[in-house]
Amino acid sequence: MDVIILAGGEGRRMEGRDKGLVAFKSQPMVAFTVELVRPIEANIIISCNRNLPEYAGLADQVVEDALEGFQGPLAGILAGLKVCQSAQVLVLPCDTPLLELSLIKRLLTSAKENPQGITVLSEGDKLHPLHAVVPLSLVGDLEKWLEGGQRAVQRWMRNHSMRLVDIGDAPEQLSNLNTFHELKALEKLKAES
Repeated sequence: MDVIILAGGEGRRMEGRDKGLVAFKSQPMVAFTVELVRPIEANIIISCNRNLPEYAGLADQVVEDALEGFQGPLAGILAGLKVCQSAQVLVLPCDTPLLELSLIKRLLTSAKENPQGITVLSEGDKLHPLHAVVPLSLVGDLEKWLEGGQRAVQRWMRNHSMRLVDIGDAPEQLSNLNTFHELKALEKLKAES
């Protein structure tokens, strides 16, 4: 299975730093996601817009957005989908280092029952749209969506058959680290536990 790890953001809330390469517990945040998906025999694609050589050492392939100017996660997903081979593609962000393989397996199991639709982790109605399985068949549709100036991830997803996988029993796994304050607080919490 192909996996796209999204690491192409501007890092505005991380003082402009490349979030995937920011250290959490002494290793780049993206490394947690890479290590997480290795056991599923994944072809790992990191979608990034800078520091490509650093990411290349962690992935099977790196891609960058065809659209200039940090156009958001859908542009990163599209860049990844364009090089994918598997019928379904796992999409994950680089900034949820507490995510566990059991949750990924739950997502993948549900996606097998929804091969033509998008499968997304959620807490009730609250989607976590960057933790999803997307059918490769939607690459053309996504390209048209972006060409039309649209950037909203959830709005695009809701245009398609969608299956939600409720993770209300493990929401802490999707704690994403957007600021240095959040990162340090979580490091401290993990050191104490």
